[in-house]
Amino acid sequence: MATSALRLTIVLILSMIVFSTYTMSSNARSTRGFLSEPGPARSPRLMLRESGFSEVMLEYYRRRAIMLDAGTMRVAPGGPDPQHHSKSPVAMP
Repeated sequence: MATSALRLTIVLILSMIVFSTYTMSSNARSTRGFLSEPGPARSPRLMLRESGFSEVMLEYYRRRAIMLDAGTMRVAPGGPDPQHHSKSPVAMP
């Protein structure tokens, strides 16, 4: 009785190892094939359109950024507010 349970356990463990090895190798093969064989070049505008972005809205945001000169309006933060962080925390009663 103990030998049949031991055999069953060994068979199950070996089948799990074989199955997991198969799934790992199949994932590696599909990724390798994807990276080594590039498809035809796709237009960035086409990819944006397929993703659901509207060309009209993208053009609006591009012009708006140019008009507002968004690149120079960004300011790095000055760090923590000294007035807010000057007091030590009060213990709750």
